[in-house]
Amino acid sequence: MQMKKTEKIKIPLLLFVICLAVCWIFVLQYGIFGSDLDWVNQHSVLPDYFRLRFYDTGQLFPDITWNLGAGQNIYNFSYYGLFNPIIWISYLLPFVPMSLYIQITSILSYGVSVVIFYCWLKKKWDDRITLACTFLFLLAAPLVYHSYNQLMFVNYMPFLCAAFLGVDKYVEEKKKALLLCGVCGMILTSFFFSIGGLLAVGIYGASRFTERGIKVFLKDSISLAGVLFHGVLLCGILLIPTAFVLLGRGGNGSQAEAVVSLFTVQPMRFLYTPHGVGLSALALVALFDGMVCKRKWQEKMLPVSLFLIFTIPLVGYVLNGGLYDKGKVFIPFLPLMCMEIAKYIERIKKRENSFRDILPYFITAIFLFAGKTFWALLDCGLMLLFFFLRKRFSIYPLAVWASCVILFCSGWAINKGSNHIIPKEDYEKILDRDTKAEVEEILEKDTGWYRMEEQQGGKKELQDINRIEDSRQWITSMYSSAYNEEYYKFRRETYDINEHFRNNMMQAVSDNPLFLQLMGVKYVIGNHPLAGYELLEEGENGNLYVNSHAAPIGYVTNEVVSEKNYQTLDFPANQTAFLWKAVTESAGDDGDFPVMNTCSLEILEINEEENQIKKTSFGWSFSLSTEKKVSIPMKDVPMTEDLLSVRFQVKNKKDKDMYIRLCGQTNRLTAKSHEYANHNESFAYTVTLNPENQTADFIFGPGEYEISNLEVFTGNLSELRNEKLYETPLKLEKTEGDTLICSVNNKEAGYLITSIPYDEGFEIHINGEKTSVEKVNTAFVGAKVPKGKCTIEISYEAKGKTLGFLCTGAGILLLFGYKIRCNKKGRMVQ
Repeated sequence: MQMKKTEKIKIPLLLFVICLAVCWIFVLQYGIFGSDLDWVNQHSVLPDYFRLRFYDTGQLFPDITWNLGAGQNIYNFSYYGLFNPIIWISYLLPFVPMSLYIQITSILSYGVSVVIFYCWLKKKWDDRITLACTFLFLLAAPLVYHSYNQLMFVNYMPFLCAAFLGVDKYVEEKKKALLLCGVCGMILTSFFFSIGGLLAVGIYGASRFTERGIKVFLKDSISLAGVLFHGVLLCGILLIPTAFVLLGRGGNGSQAEAVVSLFTVQPMRFLYTPHGVGLSALALVALFDGMVCKRKWQEKMLPVSLFLIFTIPLVGYVLNGGLYDKGKVFIPFLPLMCMEIAKYIERIKKRENSFRDILPYFITAIFLFAGKTFWALLDCGLMLLFFFLRKRFSIYPLAVWASCVILFCSGWAINKGSNHIIPKEDYEKILDRDTKAEVEEILEKDTGWYRMEEQQGGKKELQDINRIEDSRQWITSMYSSAYNEEYYKFRRETYDINEHFRNNMMQAVSDNPLFLQLMGVKYVIGNHPLAGYELLEEGENGNLYVNSHAAPIGYVTNEVVSEKNYQTLDFPANQTAFLWKAVTESAGDDGDFPVMNTCSLEILEINEEENQIKKTSFGWSFSLSTEKKVSIPMKDVPMTEDLLSVRFQVKNKKDKDMYIRLCGQTNRLTAKSHEYANHNESFAYTVTLNPENQTADFIFGPGEYEISNLEVFTGNLSELRNEKLYETPLKLEKTEGDTLICSVNNKEAGYLITSIPYDEGFEIHINGEKTSVEKVNTAFVGAKVPKGKCTIEISYEAKGKTLGFLCTGAGILLLFGYKIRCNKKGRMVQ
């Protein structure tokens, strides 16, 4: 008996060890199991924040993150593991760094996926076919690649494979526990890819039911759909509030491409690439054979369904949430494609060579040729050769093993050549224990209510865009697929802040001193002094600067002006006005603002062989092969001026990214073809002017582009600031999860002004009485406040959360009902 158990676990254990070896060969020998793509600034840091917040509040189901993006609905970040059961386990392990935990669990998830897939196939085919096709699954391009790059593309795979096992159990025994667990785990782990996963599970289940006739097919398919819906219902607490934030995002996300045809030929959805199912040409051969060979229609249902899913653009758009038609959403169909290969190998064992049997290879060759993947024809030819040799080597599925060799070589090349793996030494610098200790020291010394940010610049800034060193640290930056619409519009349109990353959803930390003042950023860790900030302490990894005049995050004032009046202002008054008056919808229209001084600036012409800058009738024309630095003296500017504001329009002549820096501040215009193009055609800068060397230091990036409508202004920050505006700051007494409890003593009635982005989910209670929430400073939370001592509670409830709880509760009640019914049936049988 013991011998049998050992035999059962021997192959799964061996497969798991091989998965570990593949991870080392492809990734770990070059660095950590993580990348400098979204892994470093989303997938590893946001779960760490969720855990920090849980330790701080004890809330498993929070509504808001006060720390990120100036204060956001926490469901804006739900995609990154908010209710992921694997992430929740880390809450029990506070001594394990989250970055290490994510690496370990990613490797384990990969290995477990392979083992469960093997167990699923083993029930259907002999050991040789099962083992060969499991290796094919193991080496498929997306699995390892996305396990350290874009985790949500594959981290649901163990639950998806378990769901396929659950379908078999449901079909054969009418037991749905495993299927329900697989569906729920898949949704909670990666709700975006669970849509494709549910479709994959659905068509597989439907294909199983066809074996029993059309009546059983219709009846049981509806029953299966009910189980899948039950799984969705159980996850309502995640899905419904997330749906509300995604629907409220508007049209500022990635831009959808137009649907131009009803049919597409894209072989790379099947072949090698990690942004598809990532198999060899054998997958296409197996699919076409399943469609054209002599079999019953029931057996053809699954391959035909898969082919239609992969080749109808509308399906790709729906699975991508209507954003674009990208191949990444077909990764959940990888197990089914591997299963189709297993079916094909089993079918051709007994076949004699005939034209009908060779037809799938010709169709595959035509498909590859139409898709302009000519080099893949060699792979197809190799598969045809093994088809002819199959009788001589009938014991082993040589075509599958040859495909495994191809995938191993291509996988090693893809991962090694991606240049995204982070060397261990570099990652130690990113974690930077000294910076963390410095942040914690400041928070211990200064217990006030303020924001503190790191401005390391360049790649380091991108890596830290979502990084919170301490649960008490508040920052203005964020990077997520969903975001607060009011805050996003304020940064991009109202305030016209510079865009220095190519992805339009990256709301980076700003080095605009006026924005930092407005948002209450009291402390900055960086390498360059900013207007209004004084050096507090020097450090090896960045100096510490403080601005004692930064706006409080919340204050009460009567220094207000109407939004109607504010909307008449142009750049740079649209930025400086917030330092002089607060903007409310119900204030009077009177209000004068100090203005910055206009001045002239002439960009020098350059006429070199490879770099040219020419003056034109509309502005300047640039044709640069490398970046070019140009320093322009600011003439007749008083030494007291410490601010320089510049704005101009940009026209990019080529479909490539371009950028222009002014005094270290960057604006970037993304290529139009990029799916997350930022459309930043108005470059605005407000930078600190060096009083000792008053020059406008431009760095013009390579490319061909034009600039026009150049506007230049200088000013003094202290003269643009109204000291009366912040005379009555709020004191933050304590934070209770989703509620801020503050106190204030007003000499007279006024307006509560905060720099927390406005959202319909906010409620404000003043001395226990609910008051109406107003939008102030065009995008932030505010209210009217009476005279005298006040206790102000600012609380937040995520839209749709109550409905989500009700759906989850209904799903749990259905579970209990199902359990009771099963128990009754059991007693009746007895």
